[in-house]
Amino acid sequence: MNSSGAEAVPDESDSEYPDKTSLTVRLVILPVIFLVGFFGNTLSAWLFMGKSLRTKSCSIYLATKSISDNGFLLSLFVAWLDFVDVRIFHTQAVCHVTLFLSNICGFVSVWSVVMVTFENYIRICRPSEVRSLCSTRLARRVTVFGVVLGAMVYNYPLWTLDVNAKHPDQKQFCQTQPKFEKFEMVMTYVDTVLTLVLPLFIIVILICIIAVSLVDASKRKDRLRKSSSYTSVNSTKLTSQNNSVIPHSQVTKMLLSVSLVFVCLHTPSHAIRLKVTVENLLGQTIVTSQTDRILQHFFVVLYYLNFSIYFFIFLGCGRNFRKVLKKRVKEICGRRKESTTTCASEYVINNRMWSEDRDLETSKDTLDFDQRSTCRLDN
Repeated sequence: MNSSGAEAVPDESDSEYPDKTSLTVRLVILPVIFLVGFFGNTLSAWLFMGKSLRTKSCSIYLATKSISDNGFLLSLFVAWLDFVDVRIFHTQAVCHVTLFLSNICGFVSVWSVVMVTFENYIRICRPSEVRSLCSTRLARRVTVFGVVLGAMVYNYPLWTLDVNAKHPDQKQFCQTQPKFEKFEMVMTYVDTVLTLVLPLFIIVILICIIAVSLVDASKRKDRLRKSSSYTSVNSTKLTSQNNSVIPHSQVTKMLLSVSLVFVCLHTPSHAIRLKVTVENLLGQTIVTSQTDRILQHFFVVLYYLNFSIYFFIFLGCGRNFRKVLKKRVKEICGRRKESTTTCASEYVINNRMWSEDRDLETSKDTLDFDQRSTCRLDN
């Protein structure tokens, strides 16, 4: 498999692993990435789809990214089991679904970041169009379109793969059927364009425009501060203008951080892959050097981090995200405290009622005994 999910599925028949140290590092790092990422993405998606944040269009894209990242991490975990000799990946259906899931989730995750960057561009450079282009209705439509498009483009693992062995006495592997190998190569080029070249080009261009806009806004703010035409009488007006120079600053800070982290973590793993693709198109002999192999394994770890660390980006750069998280934690703690208090109160009340019932029965028995004693004396 050569598409975006290829890195997630190691093949024991592949001899490109450089040494045991690299395998040991991946054996330890991958489960940590999966556990941390799956927990963080689940929590992020839960918060973004909550009542407090789901009214913002960017929350739709970020929730979509969190869910798709979890899908990719699940496929990564199935592939990681191969390292510990649990060969569930090399079975029928699991092989097909795992690669399909890794491909479509990788595609949706990448283009979710593209939409986040585009929305950030709209908020900073075209604030007058925020209402029309940054609506939750449009965000839902774009998300559904992206998922459907990804399913249409990346459904080929469901029908081009097969689980078999090259020789009867060898282990079975999930691999492409020989009649689909050329088609697979074509889809590799398509995937390179869809998940690397095109999104990276769009994101870098938009980030550059955003950077220029922010620099200009900072210069305008400095000029307003230094302007001698403003006096203390209209200081309130100056303050309002300063605050409106960079609109939605808290939102744009988090969205810009998401875009930059994506570029830093997503791009390196594709660098050698793009190099090999270009060499293949030029008809050159492809000989992977030891340095390229070592770098590729290091870059692949960075690529996996791209699907697991955004919770910490949201937590560090998103003020509203932190507020909602604190609110949810307080609610959960409050419910537990209230539940504990209720249980304790019920326990005390039940004990008190039991004691009262016991005292009442004791008094009744005493009264009956006294009555019987009185009757005997009378007789």
